[in-house]
Amino acid sequence: MKRLLADLLSGSPARAAGAAARLAGSERDAAVRAALRILEEEKSSLEARLGAGTALAVLGDPRLDPLRPALVPVPAGPFRMGMREQEVPAVAREFDIPEEWLRKACPQREMVLGAFEIGRFPVTNGEWAVFAERSGYGELPAGWSGRRAPAGRENHPVWGVSFDGALAYCAWLSRETGLRYRLPTEAEWEKAARGRDGRAYPFGDAFDPRCANTREAGIADTTPVGVFPGGASPCGALDLAGNVEEYTGSLYRLYPGSPAEDPDEGSYRVTRGGCFGLDGDLARCDRRHGTPFAGAIGFRLARSRASAEAASASEEAA
Repeated sequence: MKRLLADLLSGSPARAAGAAARLAGSERDAAVRAALRILEEEKSSLEARLGAGTALAVLGDPRLDPLRPALVPVPAGPFRMGMREQEVPAVAREFDIPEEWLRKACPQREMVLGAFEIGRFPVTNGEWAVFAERSGYGELPAGWSGRRAPAGRENHPVWGVSFDGALAYCAWLSRETGLRYRLPTEAEWEKAARGRDGRAYPFGDAFDPRCANTREAGIADTTPVGVFPGGASPCGALDLAGNVEEYTGSLYRLYPGSPAEDPDEGSYRVTRGGCFGLDGDLARCDRRHGTPFAGAIGFRLARSRASAEAASASEEAA
């Protein structure tokens, strides 16, 4: 069993698949539990967490259910959205980027949102595969050579899909479940990432490459969702910083009172969160990006609280 576990947790999809095929039912369940413990423990090494994530992809990741996606609640109330203008010079120096890029997020202001839920993880390859099979939707994501998710990467975030594809996924899931799923607005995304305390990153006020799959992590590829447990946001959402950028449902507009001027205003959708191939400045909660400039883009789901309450009532009645 020790040799099987070593192969299963090796990080190699082929070795993990070979080991999984030799596991009996109870052994398989034990292996899933072991992989989850490793992946969710911040003190585990990144290599160990990546191996555990690959093992879960091969065994079947119990955190993921295409028809019952894991959502976390974000309570109603105020939060601070955007960047304070006095922060711009220091952030620009830290990441060696033009100040103009950051001024798109100015000025900071208080916003009040109603309660909603947001995906604990971005939508994955495996979830997209179920959608594509059941709906007949033909768009192939990045890294796919056919209509099946790449082996051993079923629990990586799907990316390279269009905004229309993300909307089609939301519409399909809404039809399948009778609940209204959608993309988060830009404001909802930022509130889920930074919470009430106005933090700069989902994990705190200072950038930490150990908490996000950005260029600084040196991975240069997507990772299984949730392998950076230290990057969790205040509401418990994971991978809001790094891995893949995420579509929001919002068109890019300058904020009221913005010091910026931008002829592209209103011409593209806002993306948020940064990705594995871009620098950590894009992992900031307030950093705005967009479809013409983004790297690897995926998406996560959102649901209004009214839909969540209807779902809860339906489950209780069942």
